[in-house]
Amino acid sequence: MKLRVTERVVEAADIVSLRLADPAGGALPAAPPGAHVVLRLAEGLARQYSLCNGPGETAAFQIAVKREAASRGGSEAVHRLAPGDAVEVSAPVDRFPLDRHASHLVLLGGGIGITPLLSMAADATHRGQPCELHYFARDEENVAFREKLSEDALAWCTRLHLGLDAAGTGARLGKLLKAAPAGAQVYACGPAPFIECARALTAATAGLGEFHWESFSPAEGEPQPAHDAGSADGTFTVRLARSGKVLRVEAGKSVLQVLQANGVMVDNSCMEGTCGLCATRVLAGIPEHRDEVLTDKEKEAGDMCLCVSRSRTEEIVLDL
Repeated sequence: MKLRVTERVVEAADIVSLRLADPAGGALPAAPPGAHVVLRLAEGLARQYSLCNGPGETAAFQIAVKREAASRGGSEAVHRLAPGDAVEVSAPVDRFPLDRHASHLVLLGGGIGITPLLSMAADATHRGQPCELHYFARDEENVAFREKLSEDALAWCTRLHLGLDAAGTGARLGKLLKAAPAGAQVYACGPAPFIECARALTAATAGLGEFHWESFSPAEGEPQPAHDAGSADGTFTVRLARSGKVLRVEAGKSVLQVLQANGVMVDNSCMEGTCGLCATRVLAGIPEHRDEVLTDKEKEAGDMCLCVSRSRTEEIVLDL
């Protein structure tokens, strides 16, 4: 759908939020807490961003984006958007679903990873579900959504944790998780080291419920697939069912890289198998899944993340 930027706010150092609305004033699809949308930007870029909307908000989508020093173009393109600009936006996608039946929620946000947790905390407090929101940031200048966090709906459950190094962050996370009620569901979003620390501490803390996560640390370099799929030397053939193209994927190259090099454009963002944007249906052959985002049901249906996954068979046929 084509939406228009109606508001641009500098929320913190290198972080802007945008409100995206229907130019005709129509209501947008309702988004579950934790959902994201895909923005199709200039020069064929497609990037996914979590929604920060509260429950029942359908007048506009709200996203927040941090300008990354090593950006591959997405964050820079979003930061250049201004009120009045039009942008193509997907319907909301929910790959980070909130358990609305959990007895208690522990929401852990690192940096810009706070964005999907804002919508989760707002939804939980609106329904009376017990929750706590912990926001880890470098310093005061890097705290986004100060106004939203100070509102009554979120202020009571939000705690800021500023200026902690890696060791301090781990110690604080450990303390918070040990204090959580038995059965609490833990949700974490942020850079990969933050996620891994929270994951390990959750597993080591007796009595906690499941650990749920979403990574906000896209790989900026070239992916390096392992050489143990397809033929003996790690190569395999990709056949594109719609176009009839047949391409060879060499060891050390991803399917996505080979497709792009041959003019076949597939939406992508993370390049590390954590967002699911490049997931494509496999029509024949056996994929070797190396992503961290597709569910068992999606894999059984034949979906495959082209940025990291490979083929167990010497040929794989894609619905492209």
